[in-house]
Amino acid sequence: MKFRPRRYQCPRCRWDFAFRKKRCCPGCGTLLLIVSDVPTDAELTEIKSFWMWDPVKEKWDYIRDWEEHKREAMRKFEQRWRTALVEAKQKLRPLTRSGAFGTF
Repeated sequence: MKFRPRRYQCPRCRWDFAFRKKRCCPGCGTLLLIVSDVPTDAELTEIKSFWMWDPVKEKWDYIRDWEEHKREAMRKFEQRWRTALVEAKQKLRPLTRSGAFGTF
């Protein structure tokens, strides 16, 4: 399953295109990254700010500060993980003796 749209529209100059040379908008040269570009963390840290394609929302997201964005993403991930863990523990609580066998 591919999440790339057939065509992109630059969020800066609104240029409509299907192919990018060197990961940039052909109209204005703005850096536009998609998941298949597979940039390393070191590259993103050096670049610091860029536009990244969000396949779920099918739109460009502006990443102002990569390090800050990464910290925020990790915080959200940890929060969701903790919530899921608490919910799982609540579901796995053992039944009480009267609840398991009925009342006598």
